[in-house]
Amino acid sequence: MKTIYLSSFCVDFRRYEMLEQLLYDCAEEGPLGVELATSWKYPEFDELLEAQIRRFRDIPVTIHAPFCETCTKKGSAEERFAWVQMEKAFRWYHLFGAGSMVMHTHSRAVREEEIPTLRQRAEEVILETAEQCRREGIRLTVENVGHRAKGNVLYDQQAFIELFDRLPNEVGALIDTGHAMANGWEIPAVIEALGTRIRGYHLHNTDGVHDLHRPMYEPGWTHSPEQMDQLIACIHRISPEADLILEYAPGPHICKALLSGELKRIRGIWDKG
Repeated sequence: MKTIYLSSFCVDFRRYEMLEQLLYDCAEEGPLGVELATSWKYPEFDELLEAQIRRFRDIPVTIHAPFCETCTKKGSAEERFAWVQMEKAFRWYHLFGAGSMVMHTHSRAVREEEIPTLRQRAEEVILETAEQCRREGIRLTVENVGHRAKGNVLYDQQAFIELFDRLPNEVGALIDTGHAMANGWEIPAVIEALGTRIRGYHLHNTDGVHDLHRPMYEPGWTHSPEQMDQLIACIHRISPEADLILEYAPGPHICKALLSGELKRIRGIWDKG
């Protein structure tokens, strides 16, 4: 049966006991794992994550590479900082026995005239990271990031698809549905174009403008529950081996009732094939 992952974003990257309890509470909905972020703004973040190794070592884990600028100037202090953070992610990948790791192409705001140069540099960094991952036996994916409201879109829909023509086959795509919605992408067309090169999904809903990370089946957002059913069916048909990760924003809505309902609906569509 398909494993579905809960992102540590759901518990604000720090309430790991709650995350473990949610896995226990929702276990009747099928196999579950966690996606663990490897950096955040809390001063105690590293120590807190390190303390979770025993808690999550024996369940499926996927790793989210650091939330820091990766499209850096070569030789800069910014590049050195990013690489130190990435090396922490490599280490935690092995300590948690993870099965995959996703990285961002960039974080910075992007001006139109900068796009060619920044894409070239972003791809250099991805290739450098991919080579290190190859040496360490790490399964790497690259996520579509940025949204128009924030002015940090480096890859539009077609450019993101074409990116994977220039990356080695072992580097997979991870499609973040909320980022895609906020940028007006035709998600089924992206899935059709990339096919099994897609090896992961961050699943969430939004308003079509912002990066809100709302639950997939929460009413009132860009994609209706029926459209989400169609999306899950499309994912199952074209990229059934890809990781499915619920990447929801934290808040009082994160509870057994919500997650059980979301998981039950996804599995209902999945099991129909």
